[in-house]
Order: sequence, then C-alpha cells, then structure tokens
Amino acid sequence: MPVGANRTYAHLGKEEFNFDNWAQAVRAGNTFMTTGPLLLFQADGHAPGSEIVLGAGGGTVEVQVEARSGLPFHRVEVVLNGRVVAAKEESAGTRELTLRDKVQVAGPAWLAARCVSRLGPTTGWGLGIQAHTSPVYVRVPREELFSAPAVAYMLTLIEGAQTWVENFATRPDPERFERVRKTLTDAREHLHRRLHEHGITH
Repeated sequence: MPVGANRTYAHLGKEEFNFDNWAQAVRAGNTFMTTGPLLLFQADGHAPGSEIVLGAGGGTVEVQVEARSGLPFHRVEVVLNGRVVAAKEESAGTRELTLRDKVQVAGPAWLAARCVSRLGPTTGWGLGIQAHTSPVYVRVPREELFSAPAVAYMLTLIEGAQTWVENFATRPDPERFERVRKTLTDAREHLHRRLHEHGITH
C-alpha cells in the first residue's frame, strides 16, 4: 500500500478549515499519514513540505518530533534519505513521546519522522499502530538528490493508476477523463526523462 493510502492529515495552521485550504496544505506537503497516532515534525523549525538550504558540504539540522496516540506506541524515529539517524524508545509503551536531536546532513536530502508500535494489527486491513510524515527537503547548491529505485517505484504506481483509470474506474465526463489521463502520462514522461538524464536505461 502506498504511503498515505490509509489516512492523511494536512496542517492548515490558522487558515479556515475548508476544502480549498486543505487542498493547498496537501499540495504544500505539510502532511502525515497515520493509522491513529498524531505526528508532528520540524527540521530547523521548518514543517514537512518546506525546504532548507545548506552550504556546500551540508551541515547540522535540529529536528523535533512530537507523537501522541490513543493506543500505546513504542518508538519515534527521524529518517534521513531512508536511514534512521535519530530515535527515542519507550520499551513499556507510551501514548506521548517527544524527540529533539541534531543530525548531520552531508548533502541534498530529505528528512521525515515516523512512529511505530510493537502491538499487532488494529485495523481490518492488518495495519499496526504507526504514522509517517512527509519530508522536509534539504537543498545544497549545485548538488542533486536522485534515487533510481524511488523513480522505478513511482513509475510502477503511475502505470498501475493508468491501468485502473482506463480499464476499471467509473468513467467521468470526457474532458475530466482526458485531464486525469494527461496528468498520469505527463508524470510518467517526466520520470522517464529524469532516468535518461542520469544515464539510466530502462
């Protein structure tokens, strides 16, 4: 299941709670997915979806995670490019946990937070108690972060969505249908171009 397919929250701040403001927060990337816990994350005071610019060689980023849950969980983590770089654990389980730390970032990166419980599945879909934020992005001038496996994974999701839209989904009006198809086609072509730009054949 893709991240966010279960339940995704968007932070609106002081904006009025309505669809337009919610959609804007989702586009901005200030979101987290969850099966229950509420999870807040900041890196150098920046919320998910934001960008931090570091100088050549990277630097130190201060991270903060706050997790709360109606059911016990055991661990919160900060992830840098898919690797855990900071963590805090309560072996007996807790309903609230805060982590503050400083992490070294050597180059362009993404940082996110997650929390997890050792308790078994709590939903009909077999999902455990867990949550994961969207990333804060770290930019370094003249350096680029690129992951061929991530691009391949996204292409698989896009191609699956195209198959569903064209063969199984309820057909909307023709104009809307073509708009959806174009969005997926443009995304696929963009990712193919990125692979070619990095000299990766596929």
